[in-house]
Amino acid sequence: MSKIDANGFLEGSICNWIADHRDRHATVFTAIRELNRECHRFLDGRAVDVTSELHITTAVLFARLMELFQGMFIAVEHGMTSVSNVVFRAYLEAYFCLMAIHRDPTFLRQYLDQLHVARKRLVNRIRNSSSPSIAALQEALDENLARDISQTIKEQDIKPLKIEDVARRAGLHDVYATAYTVLSGAVHTAAWDLESHLDYDDTKKAIQGFQYGPSDSNTEKLLGLAGMVMADALETISSIFNEDRAQLCAGFTSQFQAALGERPA
Repeated sequence: MSKIDANGFLEGSICNWIADHRDRHATVFTAIRELNRECHRFLDGRAVDVTSELHITTAVLFARLMELFQGMFIAVEHGMTSVSNVVFRAYLEAYFCLMAIHRDPTFLRQYLDQLHVARKRLVNRIRNSSSPSIAALQEALDENLARDISQTIKEQDIKPLKIEDVARRAGLHDVYATAYTVLSGAVHTAAWDLESHLDYDDTKKAIQGFQYGPSDSNTEKLLGLAGMVMADALETISSIFNEDRAQLCAGFTSQFQAALGERPA
């Protein structure tokens, strides 16, 4: 039976492929599901002090991480390699932010202040656009808005943050320089990233055509890395809320290291 039919990744033949995929990688799939449940146990019914910038920001960051973690798992489960890579990069960005806040208390205010930088960038792009379709937005802009935002940025000495800087503050620049950078090809649809859709004959050293459909070539790698990130995030958010899940998370990390063929630290 074909891996995929006219329904694509949505239903039909793909359901049989997914069931077989789960069986082939049962160990790592089970570990991911168990970790996901532990993450939900942390958030379910949790009361957060909304007056604490640290607690409310890290709680919502962790919720974002969980959503991306589950979205990536669903994409991997369906064999959607490019989608998995795109979501994984967003997942790493959320991880960088959480870890930077935990590692450097001064980073939290800089992170929150990026709203002003983003507003200034958006307003300037609208104002400077020559597209007729933007004209209505340009007319609706308060003429003092850009000035007020710029004044706030100047008074508070707000500096733009690049994700590479965030990764450095998190102590994760090695992840940025490797995994994050490679995953960026999928996000920006780089020509070299499209190679995954080519049918390449290694023997003939030639392209035979293109291919479309599910793949499990990176299942263990993607889920192993995603699991290690999520286990670290769970241990970190627990620490922020004065809870101890270090032993639990170390157990998950060992399982995912095994999936990657690594020896536990």
